[in-house]
Amino acid sequence: MGRIIRFEGRGIGSNCYLFSDDDATASVLIDPSASPETTAQAFGAYVPTVKAILLTHAHADHLFALKKWREATGAPVLIGRFDRYALRDSEANVASLFGLPGDFGDADRGLEDGEEIAVGRDKLTVLHTPGHTVGSVCYLSSEALFSGDTLFSLGGVGRTDFFGGSDESLAESVARLLALPPTLRVYPGHGPETTVERERIYHGYRIP
Repeated sequence: MGRIIRFEGRGIGSNCYLFSDDDATASVLIDPSASPETTAQAFGAYVPTVKAILLTHAHADHLFALKKWREATGAPVLIGRFDRYALRDSEANVASLFGLPGDFGDADRGLEDGEEIAVGRDKLTVLHTPGHTVGSVCYLSSEALFSGDTLFSLGGVGRTDFFGGSDESLAESVARLLALPPTLRVYPGHGPETTVERERIYHGYRIP
């Protein structure tokens, strides 16, 4: 399923992930809340080439080190197309809550639901999962799901009281994720990893 390394970002413990293919020849960074220096320390002298910086949504706590990663790698920044505007909108990205400027720069491209992103010999599929924000997305590999703030461990879900949040949309998005294969490992935007099977139990999910 490729190699996955988690880094805890500053502030409120937002998770940052480096996902690389089995050969560790290429990687993508998901939610740059941790600095490049932190990642380099974990890998030692060798860090797989970062081909893209993927954002699950545009909230500031997941973007602390975005500028540093852009400068260090030159990699394109990709985000769900409905959240792209929020990178430069201080109300939508809630930057004031973290004492940050509200403009994180534009993304290089907005992503569509179902789009595939190559990571060496592996790939990630984009799932549009609105609710926490209008344009939240998750990234799905053959054995792992990067769920951002849509789905957390132990039955948790993202808040819907920020700009663009929706309880109804979030419920539909969570149901979509829980319909995925039960053995999928889930890597959320905050907290420990879990599995789809475990979260089905906490959410009282039943397969039709």
